[in-house]
Amino acid sequence: MTVTNLEAFAIEFEKEVDIQQNVDVQKEFDIDVAVQNTSAMADVKAEATALGANTHAQTLGLTSTTAIEGVGSSSSSIGESISLASHFPM
Repeated sequence: MTVTNLEAFAIEFEKEVDIQQNVDVQKEFDIDVAVQNTSAMADVKAEATALGANTHAQTLGLTSTTAIEGVGSSSSSIGESISLASHFPM
C-alpha cells in the first residue's frame, strides 16, 4: 500500500499534569470600520484518515460568524480531532 501526504513520526511519553490557573483578562477595543455592500463567505476543510485494521480517525469542526448592520458582529469556533489505533491485532 502506498500512502502519500502522510507525516511519519513516533512519540512515546508518560505525563502527569495538575494545572490550576486563575486568569483575569480585561481588553478594550477601539475599532472604526466602514463597509460598503454585503457579502458572506464560508470555507472549511477537514480530513481524517484511518489506515490499517482496528484504527479510527475523526475530525469535527464548527465555526460561525454574523455581522448585523448598525449592531455589530460576533464569531465562534470549535474544533476537535481524535485518532485511535490498537497496539496489538485483535
